[in-house]
Amino acid sequence: MTRRRALLLSALLPLAACAELSRPNLPQPAPPGLLPPGVDPGRAAIAALAQDLRGANGGIPGDPARVARAAALLEWLAVELVSNPRWAPVPGDARAGIGLARDEMRGALGADPLAASPRMIAALASAYRALSAGNRSLAAASFPRALFPRGGEAVLARLADPGPLPQGEIASGALADRVRALDETNGWAADFGTPIPPERGGRGSLPFGI
Repeated sequence: MTRRRALLLSALLPLAACAELSRPNLPQPAPPGLLPPGVDPGRAAIAALAQDLRGANGGIPGDPARVARAAALLEWLAVELVSNPRWAPVPGDARAGIGLARDEMRGALGADPLAASPRMIAALASAYRALSAGNRSLAAASFPRALFPRGGEAVLARLADPGPLPQGEIASGALADRVRALDETNGWAADFGTPIPPERGGRGSLPFGI
């Protein structure tokens, strides 16, 4: 490589990083295979994440599929909560906390901190499905080095023992609590896209205009 070409490439790298950081967050479909069929994906993701990360402050050793699902849900919710107007009634600190938990999880797994969320979601969801099916080699192949520089086997080792995830446990529990509080206080009244579910004393989905 010539010196001139090397200088050109070095000048382009910061621009690429800036482009990634400035990329708009757009709502994405819920990751396939992570949630039961026929459920409200947002609510189900919030409940599943709180369950998966319960006790994470002390670590979650020996359950890589659980950690993979939690990581995929963090990636999805970190974008969903700030891009979908449905969640506007949720306090900003609760939504921001999920973004911090996503960053914590990326660090624990050795992922690229600037990686695009859709690619991270796809990789982690694929790994979760493979691990749930008992296919370790397919799970390892789900992690491209462009997203996980240490390679698939290293990521599987991290999934099996990610270490303490205090932000994940705190943020997921706080988000579930805030959504529950909004249900109980009719806090979604101005948002017809998020009706109070019947099990919370509401009437569920209502026809538009009622």
